[in-house]
Amino acid sequence: NGMLGGPIIRVRAGDTLRVTLKNDLRAEPFATASLNNKIRSFSTTNLHLHGLHISPEDPGDSMFVAVVPDGSYEYVYEIPADHMAGTAWYHPHFHGSTALHTGGGAAGMLIVDDPPGYLPPEIESLKEIHMVIVHVNSQLMKVYSGMYEANCFTSGGSDTDCKDRYWGTQSGDGFNVLLVNGQYQPKLEITANRWHRVRMLFSSIDVAISPMLAGCQTKLLAKDGIYLHQAPRDVTRGFMGPGNRADWLISCPPGTWQLESKKKEGQALKFHCEAPLVTIVAVDRNDVACELPTFSVARPCYVVDLRQAVPTNSLSWVLGPTPFINGNVFSAGEHEHAAEISLGQVVDMEVSGVDEHPFHIHVNPFQLTEALSDSYEGYFQAGDWHDTIFTPGAAMRGRLNVDAFAGEMVVHCHFLA
Repeated sequence: NGMLGGPIIRVRAGDTLRVTLKNDLRAEPFATASLNNKIRSFSTTNLHLHGLHISPEDPGDSMFVAVVPDGSYEYVYEIPADHMAGTAWYHPHFHGSTALHTGGGAAGMLIVDDPPGYLPPEIESLKEIHMVIVHVNSQLMKVYSGMYEANCFTSGGSDTDCKDRYWGTQSGDGFNVLLVNGQYQPKLEITANRWHRVRMLFSSIDVAISPMLAGCQTKLLAKDGIYLHQAPRDVTRGFMGPGNRADWLISCPPGTWQLESKKKEGQALKFHCEAPLVTIVAVDRNDVACELPTFSVARPCYVVDLRQAVPTNSLSWVLGPTPFINGNVFSAGEHEHAAEISLGQVVDMEVSGVDEHPFHIHVNPFQLTEALSDSYEGYFQAGDWHDTIFTPGAAMRGRLNVDAFAGEMVVHCHFLA
């Protein structure tokens, strides 16, 4: 829509959301659609609503729709009446061009609004601040652009046909930045000693961030659009991999404060970006700091506590080395199934490799059933829910409740390609 980052979409449980996706991208001079598991078809796209518990079948959240240049497609998303309120997002997801599109900043926040009275009045009345944090690494994009050009050329295209006229034309050192709502290190003015709700989305294809706001009070309300079982939780910093969302409550004394990505002192992380995010100026307006209640929300069936449930199926996922999951490579044409599960099952999962590969599963979120080897100062705890997990530790155990939607449920590493 002519914006750096898409507009915020707000819906309610029970809504039918219709989105017409129109593709105005320049057509490929030489078709590369036949290439499998390679950077290809830079002008073909589609749309994924990441974090919504909805059908993966057409015309809903199918990953296998292909919207070609000058084409359009109307998505119809039926949002269940019992869908949990929370912060989700949307981005392109066509296999082969996802990195070039999402990595270039094509992403937006989607909010399922809290129904009236769902939260305590002290929380419900808070002012919302929205932060769409986008990591753009132009050098990585140039690498992907070069891969596209090479794939195109070896498939029979000419130098002229295969030249990427956007990322492929870069010269010099390029840039590697974190943008917040399309801005580089913006300033934000808030009222001192007043609580604010901050909805954060991290869109990236290659790194994690560790948000922290030293000098202010910070509490965690929800992760990946799902409220904590006991909320809020005091935190000193977060850990957000590609695609993660986090709802924070913040209160700052008068002064100037820095929201930044900063890992724990002395910690070596393989894929991490440290940088200032937002300068927060807290203005004294004679507010008096107050205490917030601890609360629990009514939960739909698909996100009830599964830690004492008896699983009826189990899955094991081994991520890596790239591009393997459980030793297999995805085939876009065949849609080969890595596993089959039945509706109504509680599925136990063991996932390894999550320190190098952000694990994401569509449609059904999963609950951590055991503490991680590194809780990241209490940010990760047993019982928490995620739809994407990237951690300093190598493994996780979790469960999901396959309650409502049949169809092909995509599982993948969220270092997108």
